[in-house]
Amino acid sequence: MAWLLVKNGIRVAIIERHPDFSREFRGEGIQASVVKHLDELGLMDQILKKGMGIRAEAARVFFDNKPVAVLKGIDGNTDFGLILHQEKFLAHLHEKLSESPLYTSYLGHNATQFDGKDEKIVSVRIADKQKKEQSISADVFFITTGRGTALRKKLGMKSFKVATHWNILWILLPEPEQKELLPKGFRAYLNGDSLFIMYTNSEGMIQLAWGRRDENVLKQRDFDQRKSALLSEIPRQYKTLIERGYTQASRSQFLKVECDRLHQWHKKNVLFLGDAAHTMTPVAGQGINLAMRDSIVAANHCIPLLQNNHPIDQIVFHNIEKERIKEVKMMQKFQQKFGYFMLGAPKWQSKIFFLILLPVLKKVGIQKRMLRKIQTGVSDVRFEHKS
Repeated sequence: MAWLLVKNGIRVAIIERHPDFSREFRGEGIQASVVKHLDELGLMDQILKKGMGIRAEAARVFFDNKPVAVLKGIDGNTDFGLILHQEKFLAHLHEKLSESPLYTSYLGHNATQFDGKDEKIVSVRIADKQKKEQSISADVFFITTGRGTALRKKLGMKSFKVATHWNILWILLPEPEQKELLPKGFRAYLNGDSLFIMYTNSEGMIQLAWGRRDENVLKQRDFDQRKSALLSEIPRQYKTLIERGYTQASRSQFLKVECDRLHQWHKKNVLFLGDAAHTMTPVAGQGINLAMRDSIVAANHCIPLLQNNHPIDQIVFHNIEKERIKEVKMMQKFQQKFGYFMLGAPKWQSKIFFLILLPVLKKVGIQKRMLRKIQTGVSDVRFEHKS
């Protein structure tokens, strides 16, 4: 969002509570729809050359360690998508934007409170790590702070919850000696009682998401018990990697997977986008894709008004939400239904779906049509103002 605004001559201030863009765990799967957008912005060559991302050859799905689906690009021959290393990509955007006098950043600052009068927010209070406060004034505020943001509560925003079926424990594993264990894209291993989603991070390590029907083990504080359970469930080819590479020093994080969407994405002159407006589950890696497409649509509507010093009213925000809500609802519904068979359904149902029904869907062409919607999006999103 900041990139599009600054490139079109609009002053932007970024407030980020972390001192940099490094994070332990976050989704990095990019679908064809956003790969196209990055290419249109002229960023794809830089992403690949500077190691900010790697091509995801395919998404491979296994049930009881048997391959049940190999998902490629929309024409069956191209790559499934891109693994975009967010830390490097965001740092790159920040570095380039910092060359512009229109861009100001407040890294290591937390937004704590809105200040306003009547129907307009005039400023946001921010505090650094030493609790030193200051106030930042603006005409419009875009909230992109992700899932569970406290800024929703500050404005009294109400949300609609979408049922989810499992939470996950993120674990970072060292680069395996056996190179065939490194996913060339994404891998999902299911068995009806647990699931593992894997991809390679920017350091060549395996980022592992572990979900269980009984999630108590994921939250187990006793490391030895947690590791023992992991060893008993991980696909056999990864057991040696877990035995040697999963230690008490390994980075991990329990993620409570919530899926919801705001009843209304805006209030006064504040607009919520991405996970701040609609949290997504890890199913089919849609969070970052929808967030980036939200930003493009929001920029399309707001740039000409901001360039001409015209106010952005509730009608503008309503039109942005209206343009995006169909795709968001469809993706959340897909995540809910597919997630049910991944871990929410009785094991016999999951087995029938992945071993019998999924091949039938592929044979009659339904899988391909469904995959096309997931990869290309439901809505027609185009840049109206790239620079």
